[in-house]
Amino acid sequence: MPKEVYNGIVLRTVDYKESDRILSVFTGEKGLLTVGARGCRKPKSKLSAFSTQFCFGEIEVSEHAGKLQLSAATLRESFYPIRESYEQLYSATQVVKSAERILTEGIPNEELFLLVYNSLSLIAYGENDPVDIELCYLAKLLKQGGYSPVLTYCVRCGRDLRSNKQLRFSPSAGGCVCESCGGQYSSVSALSMEALRRMLILDPAEMRRVRLPDSVREELRPLLYGYAEYVFDIPLRR
Repeated sequence: MPKEVYNGIVLRTVDYKESDRILSVFTGEKGLLTVGARGCRKPKSKLSAFSTQFCFGEIEVSEHAGKLQLSAATLRESFYPIRESYEQLYSATQVVKSAERILTEGIPNEELFLLVYNSLSLIAYGENDPVDIELCYLAKLLKQGGYSPVLTYCVRCGRDLRSNKQLRFSPSAGGCVCESCGGQYSSVSALSMEALRRMLILDPAEMRRVRLPDSVREELRPLLYGYAEYVFDIPLRR
């Protein structure tokens, strides 16, 4: 296989042998790739700057014995501030972990690539609470997957819920339900559902506009993760 050049984000790293790493790299051109980085943990390695979680750059890979190896890498962005705050680190880790778990090796997903890049940029350098970006990312991840939840009417009976101050949300039904159809589900405020609706329609380039009250964060975090885990059928929470 000739050497190939891609733009990629390191989603996860695993130390291997004395000085190597295995990298899960999300590329814009080829989707998720598993790439070996030989000797990257050595102090003078030219691959060390890129071979860290969250790093974005241009990579050159080649195939050896049926496995991809990193031949060269040019670091474009390390998103270093993510590592200086536990809150930023947690939210950024949730972003890259969920992306890795829904991606299929070798299948491009340019829309998700841009979403991950924008989310990491805002978590690292934006003025938002990192949880706000994490939740907006998750809402858009659901939308990209074709799982936008129904928020303005009861999924089961069609009743208009826009005047209700409290609603209920059913992951299995795919959205909000009225009291009669879903009394067993947890209650959620209309404010949280309106915040979710706005995040779903917001252009990814405008994610910096998201500012959520504490009460909305507390409601949306378990709701969105619960729904995403149900529809994608994979664990996403740490």
